[in-house]
Amino acid sequence: MDPISIIIGLVVVAGIATVVYQSHKEESAKTTVSTGSAKKAPAVKKAKAPATKTTPTKKKAEPSARVKALKSSEAVKTNAPVAKKVPTKTALLKMTKANIEAEARDHGIELDARKTKENMVADFQKTAKANAKAATK
Repeated sequence: MDPISIIIGLVVVAGIATVVYQSHKEESAKTTVSTGSAKKAPAVKKAKAPATKTTPTKKKAEPSARVKALKSSEAVKTNAPVAKKVPTKTALLKMTKANIEAEARDHGIELDARKTKENMVADFQKTAKANAKAATK
């Protein structure tokens, strides 16, 4: 056998050994945390309860006076427009450029998809902040 085949074989064996070691290490850490010691707790199988018909239960409790007042308030009755929350910068940076552009369109903002993601996020936040400021005036 040539030396390259031997090296490749050793690398594969070392990789497998590392994976086995890590999985054993994680397993022992889980049992230590859950049981408080390194011993593994024996597995206990739960017996299935026999299928029985359910009997009707009590009626739901009547809502409190406060809940009734909130449900009957004018704010709930009128479909007043609610301002959409603008996603945070980190939430936007986790999105794709296409998703950022779609989110901006939902807020009535048009973005240039040819820009970088960071510039799109900055433009979106800047325009959304300006729109919110204009809406409050």
